[in-house]
Amino acid sequence: MLENTSFAFIANQLNVNCTLPIKVIENHYFQKANYIQIQEIKNHLKKSGYFSDYFQFNLSPYEFVYVPDENTPEKQNLKSQHLEPEEWKYYILAFQGNNSEISNLQQVANLAEIELKIALVFLYHKEVGGYGIVKNPIHSFNCFFEIDRDDSYSHEFINDTHLQEVSLIYQDFKNLDEAKYLYIKQAIKMLEELKHLPYHSKFRILGLFTIIEFLITHKPIDTGDSITRQVTNKMALLSKRFSKQLDYSAFFKDIPESTIWKKLYAYRSCIAHGTQADFQKELSVLKDDSTARKFLKLVVKTLLRHSLSEPQLYTDLKEC
Repeated sequence: MLENTSFAFIANQLNVNCTLPIKVIENHYFQKANYIQIQEIKNHLKKSGYFSDYFQFNLSPYEFVYVPDENTPEKQNLKSQHLEPEEWKYYILAFQGNNSEISNLQQVANLAEIELKIALVFLYHKEVGGYGIVKNPIHSFNCFFEIDRDDSYSHEFINDTHLQEVSLIYQDFKNLDEAKYLYIKQAIKMLEELKHLPYHSKFRILGLFTIIEFLITHKPIDTGDSITRQVTNKMALLSKRFSKQLDYSAFFKDIPESTIWKKLYAYRSCIAHGTQADFQKELSVLKDDSTARKFLKLVVKTLLRHSLSEPQLYTDLKEC
């Protein structure tokens, strides 16, 4: 365990099912925050106004869980249950040296099944025996806002397999020939940059479409070479090579994939041209905005993860 070191605060509300600490990459360990680190985190959250509904009662969302209320079993209500300090859910990435790899780790973590959300970075200054804070105010606000507005009242389960996945993606990311495949790293960075937009912004949806097109399409040559047609055909080809198949049925009814992409691009057109999307009739296949958004996010993550494994395939695919 790294003591008196710099650390990045993981904003996710997590249920961790593995022995800690775990090395994610060299000199970067996923572990529980110690008492001093917790105080640094809490002080900053309180001063910055994050989770104000909790802190006005001297509470933090990382110090309790929601459990079924046994007094109202018929209503399936939940009640908060405070945790003992040793059970608090403040998790960090502790690291030595500067924070140069934290940015890369965040971009890589975006592609993993469980996305670790690095909201704040605390740099330890040995000379003064204290911490300085590195943050992007907009990114931090959006990150905590998303967590604060989550009404599922649940924690994400994470184990050593999830953390090992981050390590493997990181290795592929670092091994990528940037001179040949710069556009792949640019696309990965674009996904991270979408977090700077408000959580419910339609620009996030347009951004997801942009990343898909950036990775696998070229400028249309004629009407038979439209972006919609390219994406539909190329996604059908790529799906056969993914290590984990895209499960369209988990989001939509048993409908042909080509129809789903046609409807998704009709939705994109609604956003781009300022018309109201009709999920009751024309776009009923997509169910609603949230379902379409979640599916597009999964597509982007899957494409980016796969592009790190077979980068030349994507270069070739863009041209055809």
